[in-house]
Amino acid sequence: MKIKEKYYESVGEQVYFTRLSNGLTIHLIPKEDYYETYGMITTKFGSVDTRILVNGDERQYPAGIAHFLEHKVFEDEKGQDYLTKFVHLGSESNAFTSFTKTSYLFSTTSKVPENIQLLLEMVSKASFTEKSVSKEREIIQQEIGMYQDSPDYRLFFGALENLYPGTPLADDIAGTRDSISDITIDNLHENFDLFYHPSQMHLLVIGKFDVDPILQVLKEYDQISQLPSIKMERFPVEKNEVKLNQSCRMDVATPKLAIGIRGNDDIKEEEKFRYKLMLKLLFSMMFGWTSQRFQSLYEAGKIDNSLTLEVEVEELFHFVILTMDTKEPVSLSHQFRSAIKQFDKDPDVNQEHLDTIKSEMFGDFLQGLNSLEYSATQFDYFSDGSTSYDLPKILQSISLQDIIKLGHKFIDQAEMVDYMIFQK
Repeated sequence: MKIKEKYYESVGEQVYFTRLSNGLTIHLIPKEDYYETYGMITTKFGSVDTRILVNGDERQYPAGIAHFLEHKVFEDEKGQDYLTKFVHLGSESNAFTSFTKTSYLFSTTSKVPENIQLLLEMVSKASFTEKSVSKEREIIQQEIGMYQDSPDYRLFFGALENLYPGTPLADDIAGTRDSISDITIDNLHENFDLFYHPSQMHLLVIGKFDVDPILQVLKEYDQISQLPSIKMERFPVEKNEVKLNQSCRMDVATPKLAIGIRGNDDIKEEEKFRYKLMLKLLFSMMFGWTSQRFQSLYEAGKIDNSLTLEVEVEELFHFVILTMDTKEPVSLSHQFRSAIKQFDKDPDVNQEHLDTIKSEMFGDFLQGLNSLEYSATQFDYFSDGSTSYDLPKILQSISLQDIIKLGHKFIDQAEMVDYMIFQK
């Protein structure tokens, strides 16, 4: 097992990297000044992965299967709950599913090697019964109903459905009531075998621990987990015709507005991180709390601190969504969309403001590193060997001209939609 070490001077972190012969990638980040340790294993399997090529054959699965599998992985072949097993080791565990990933994590103050062994065991084998799947189906259908009762959730996913109609992004990450009913035991086994192969997974351990005992656990795991890999390809998310405007009525104190921008340019995997940072910088300059636009609208009572910016950049899709509470959703939608189209003439898009936003982003990043949970859940790595700890270096290299050039690449061929929630 070859171990690579890298010291990130700007954040004061020593990172160890290795890849096992079975394909599992690993980052170890020991932090002596902490009492706690987080371990997280992530598979490249999210809500968009419902249509794939396996050894040249196309397969399609019901929406929500990644999230369904996340729930079922916590149950062993005897029907026992891994959550309880982690508690017996003195740790807490959790999991979450996103558009492109499923992650399982634990936090502990002791027995780190044992917890890692348990985490690896949990994602190495799966067992499903008709009874347990039927029970889980009811639980997830109730969960879907709870999401639909949340105005902010409906707002975000309403905009996303407008951007990507007829695709997995248009559905709840948990799926729909109908799609959950269509998930079979065979579906679960097939997806587990495909996406829970070590070559699809990444392990991160961060906090107070000794490296050598962890490496010993990994060597033993590598020896017993030699599984044949399967050739698999993902399909890009389809770019069907967008739905320009939609709305609904809910019990809300103030109307809500979401503006979505769908990118149509091509992005390589190694470009994702820099591309995402530049989009965040651009839209923060135009609409963040330090912008003249935000300050004037805030002082006029037209928006409040609810304004949020969501930027997603993946090889298969990329988009920006702005959400806010406002008494004038129609007027602000027109104003914001016009500003986006003319971003290079925006008075807030200037060098001085960019320097301010960069400093703020760097400060938020450093502050986030004080939290092990934040460090674990926000850590990412890329095919060129860079990680999210390269943010300071990448941030420093980005010029205003770079942002304007990328802005044209993204916005000039993008499509924009909005979604509004009005009071009943």
